[in-house]
Amino acid sequence: MEEIIKIWKDHKITEARFEFYCGGDSMGETMFHFETENNEELPSKVYDELVGYFDDEVYRNVEFYEASDGHYMGEMGNVYIELNDDEDDFNYNKCSESEWNESFVSVINIPLTSDEREFVEKNVSSIVGGFDDSPMINYSRDLIITDKSEKLIEELLQKVDKETQEFVPDFEDELGGGELQEWYTYNTSDNDIINSEGELSIQIDNNVCVYREE
Repeated sequence: MEEIIKIWKDHKITEARFEFYCGGDSMGETMFHFETENNEELPSKVYDELVGYFDDEVYRNVEFYEASDGHYMGEMGNVYIELNDDEDDFNYNKCSESEWNESFVSVINIPLTSDEREFVEKNVSSIVGGFDDSPMINYSRDLIITDKSEKLIEELLQKVDKETQEFVPDFEDELGGGELQEWYTYNTSDNDIINSEGELSIQIDNNVCVYREE
């Protein structure tokens, strides 16, 4: 440490910054930046000596959260390193932003024709689908699919597919912002597949990427 402090003072370094990203159960790429009083670039040998020392010390003094669980994805930010007031050690201060994969549930109500509503009420247990899956009907009873009902089913599923693809949830207030992801799933409920207005009621679960200051 004494040698590093001497190098720090000799080159008038004011601050070191350790830039990092971690997640997916590992540390990603990291980079050290050194600020000097005169904004001078450090000689490569000096830079390597400093990095060799702080690359170990930063992990001894700072805790990083790289373990992801599908909900917590990781964190990114900087560790700021400064010489302490007594000039006999270094202070480490981490400022980071964590990334979270949040699930946001909404309900879409899709208008139906009278024929579609009657068909759903009599024959449909649920309709399910999602980003990677086309809409699929689970039937509540055995039935014979006629040409007429086949056309009705096709138009109904096209309607569901279009409405769910184009739906944008209003998540900003509840989640405090975020970025809507492509992935989503949806399903109907056995109890309220048709709401009081005679519409098809679909629960849709969207993925939202949220960043939080730490």
